[in-house]
Amino acid sequence: MSDFVQAVARKAGISDEQAGEILARHGVRESGILPKPHRLLVRRIAFTGEKTGKSTGAVDFSWDLGPGLWCVTADNLRGKSTILEIIWWLLRGSDALQADVRHWIHQISLDAEVDEEPFTVYVDTTGDQLTGTLTVGTQRHITPFTGEPEFSSVMGAFMMDRLGLEFLRGWRKDNAAQAENDAESPDGQVIVTSWPAFSHALLCRNRENDALLGETSGGGTMQSLLQMFVGLPWTTTRRDAGAALNLLQQSTRGERRRAQQDLQARGASLEQLENQLARARESAAQAEAGPSLEAAADAVEQAAARLAELTARHADLVQEMHQTQQAEEELHETLVLDQARLRDLRETSVAQRFFGALKPTCCPRCSTSLDQLPHAELSEQHCRICGSEPPEGPVDSSAADDLAASIETLKQAHQKAKKAAQQAVSAVTASETKITEARTALSVAQTAMPAESALRVHLEVARLEGALEERRAAERRAQQPRAKSTEEAVLEAAAKEADKRTKAASAALLGEVSAEICRLAIRLGMKELQQIKLQANGPLNVTKGDSRTTFTAVTPGEQLRLRIATLLALLRVGQSSGVGRHPGLLLLDSAGAQETIDVDLAEVLSQLKSICEETPGLQVITATAKRDVATHVIPADRLIAAAPGEPVW
Repeated sequence: MSDFVQAVARKAGISDEQAGEILARHGVRESGILPKPHRLLVRRIAFTGEKTGKSTGAVDFSWDLGPGLWCVTADNLRGKSTILEIIWWLLRGSDALQADVRHWIHQISLDAEVDEEPFTVYVDTTGDQLTGTLTVGTQRHITPFTGEPEFSSVMGAFMMDRLGLEFLRGWRKDNAAQAENDAESPDGQVIVTSWPAFSHALLCRNRENDALLGETSGGGTMQSLLQMFVGLPWTTTRRDAGAALNLLQQSTRGERRRAQQDLQARGASLEQLENQLARARESAAQAEAGPSLEAAADAVEQAAARLAELTARHADLVQEMHQTQQAEEELHETLVLDQARLRDLRETSVAQRFFGALKPTCCPRCSTSLDQLPHAELSEQHCRICGSEPPEGPVDSSAADDLAASIETLKQAHQKAKKAAQQAVSAVTASETKITEARTALSVAQTAMPAESALRVHLEVARLEGALEERRAAERRAQQPRAKSTEEAVLEAAAKEADKRTKAASAALLGEVSAEICRLAIRLGMKELQQIKLQANGPLNVTKGDSRTTFTAVTPGEQLRLRIATLLALLRVGQSSGVGRHPGLLLLDSAGAQETIDVDLAEVLSQLKSICEETPGLQVITATAKRDVATHVIPADRLIAAAPGEPVW
C-alpha cells in the first residue's frame, strides 16, 4: 500500500487493505507525481471554400507557422478572429464558428505536433454531415470520424492522452434541491472536466468577464483549468475523493428522505395500528370461545351430503313413478279396447239370432212382395230378401267368452298397476318433503358457521403485529441520528489528506507562478503592479499603488494583461521547473481592443515577442485590428495583413 492509503487508513481507523479497497471502489486516483509539460505547436492552417450572399468568391487560405509570435491584422469583421477560431475548432473538435463562416468553408486542414510528434486534422463539410480524419505520427495512423460528436470525441481522447491531462471530477450543487432540502447538505451531481473545457486555456479573447482562465468562472471551470495547468499534485485525488464523498452523502440523504416518504405513504399512524391490533386480539379471544370452525364445517358437510343423497334418491323415485304411471295407462287403454270388442261380439250374436227368426213377406224398404223378387224360387234356407245362402253351422260364442275372461284378467292387472302408481306418487311426495327438510338443515348448519374463524383472526393478529413492528423500525430509521459510515470516513480522510499534500506541494509552485505573473504583467504595461498572489482555488489577489484588490476589480485592460501574463507564467514556470501541463500554445484575440493609445498595444506585442524569444517552444498567435502597430512590431514573415477594408481570406 502507498503511504497515502496508509495515511487515510490511520485517519479513518481501519486497515490499509480496507481503505485501499474503498478508495478503488469509488475511483479515487492517486496523483502525487508532478506532471511533465508537453508542447503543442501549430505548423500550418489551410482551408478552401466559396463565399455566398453579399460577399462572393472562392476561398483559398493557407498559413505556415512555427514557434514564436505570429499575428494577423485586418479591419474589424474582416475574418482575422475567424482564423484563430478555426485553429481552436480543429484542436478541440467542437464547433465555435459563425454560421456564415461555417457555410463558406468546405475543406479545412491543420498540421501540428505534440512533442515533435506530427498530426494532421482534416475536415470536410460539403456532405450531409461533417467528415474528417486525424492522422498521427510518421507512420500516419489514421482515425476517421463522422459528425460533430465523433469529431469531438476523437480530438478529446487524442489531446488528453498526448498532453498528459486527466479527467477532473467535481461536484455541482443543485439549486432546486438546495431550496427544498437542508441548506448545509444540498443535492447535486458529479461533473467531469475534460478536453472541451481544458481547451479554453489555449484561447484568450478580449471579452468582458470575470474569469482569469477560460470563458467563464462559473461551475468551477476556472478552478479546474488553473489546477490542471499549474500541475498541482494531489489535485485529482482531492477532487475524486470530494466528488465521491458528496455522491455518497447524497445517497444517504436520499435514503433518509425515502424513509420519511415511506412513512407518509403508509398512511396509518403507529397509534392506529396499535388500536387495530387490540381489536383483532379481542376478536381472536371471542372466536376461541365459540364453536370451532372445524365442527361447524363438519356439520355443513354432513348436511350437504344428506341433501345430495336425497336428491339422487328423489330422481330415481320420479323415474319409477313415471314408469308405473305409464304401465297403468297402457293397461287401462287395453282394457277399454277389449271391453269394446266384447260388446261388439255380443251385440252381433243377438242381432243374428233376432233377425234369423224373422219371416218377412215383403221388402222392409219398398214393400215389394217377396214372391215378386228374382230369388223367390230359392229354398227356405236362403234369405228371402237378398237371396244369400244360410251359414253352414251354428254361431260360435266361445270367442266372446275368451275375451270376457281376458278382460277380467286385465281388470286385475290394471288395479294392481294403478295401486303401484299411487304408491310411487306417494313416495315422490315423501322424498320432496325429506329434501326440503335436508335443505333446511344445511341452511341451519351454514348459519351456524362462525363469522371469523380462530385461524383467520389469529392471522390478522400476526399481520398487524408485523406491520406494527415494521412501522416502528421505519420510524427508528427515519428519526435516528445519522452516524458516519466507514466509507464516508475513508473518503473524507482521503479528501483532507490530499488537500494537505496539495497545499504542502503547491505553496512554492504557486508562489513561483505568482511572481512570474507579476513580472510579466509589468512588462505588458501594468507599471503600478507590486504583487500578485495566485491561490489554488482560483482567486488572484492584486497589489498595486500600495492598495490591495482582486482580478475582478481591476480595469478590463488590466484584466487582459493579467490573463495573458497568467497563461504565459504557467508555461514559463513549467518550462523552467519541468512541472506543469500548459502545452505552450496561446491564441490571443484582439489584444488591443481595450487600449486607448497605440503605444500600449505596441508595448504588449513587443513584450510578447520578447517573451516568445525567451521561452523555447512557446507559440502565440494573435489577431488585432491595429494594422499600423502590428506591421511596425511583427516581422513581415510572421504577419498576415489585409489591406484596409479588405478581408483576410
